[in-house]
Amino acid sequence: MNKLFLYIEGNHDEIFANFILADYLRQSKSIELWPIKYAEKPPKLINKDIKSKSDYNYLFLSDLDNEEHACITARKEDRIKNYKYLDWSSIIIVREEIESWYLAGIDTSLDQFSSLDVPDNTEGIDKETFDEMIKDISEYKKDALIEIAKNYNFDLAVKRNKSFKYFLDKLDGFNY
Repeated sequence: MNKLFLYIEGNHDEIFANFILADYLRQSKSIELWPIKYAEKPPKLINKDIKSKSDYNYLFLSDLDNEEHACITARKEDRIKNYKYLDWSSIIIVREEIESWYLAGIDTSLDQFSSLDVPDNTEGIDKETFDEMIKDISEYKKDALIEIAKNYNFDLAVKRNKSFKYFLDKLDGFNY
């Protein structure tokens, strides 16, 4: 089985990687996912880790953070400034935040999600909007995220979120 190292920011990214992406990649692409949380670690440590992975396939997920960065290019430049061994083509920018990828894969025809009004394009969804939308699924956000993960619809997700589709397409471009 091929390995993919996926640098992720935080806890919600980790749930997405472990509960949504890992099984999908293992079953559909024979890829074993190795998530690595970077946001809580010093850039020097992550730089060293990225350098050690130069012979492997890796991707680096980062939220766009529209308030600080006007465009994807500016966000990528910021990431390379902080992580000097990071390859430009390995950076995947999540538009707007990882919550938009969660929302993209929700099938509102299922009873537990029927009260949600999921837009056709989820790229503009930020964490606060998402939190407000899913409050009826569960009292606790983590439980809601896991419920979404158990029922995640990849076909809907790629239709609703171009950055998620780009991420999956990027995986097809790796040489294994």
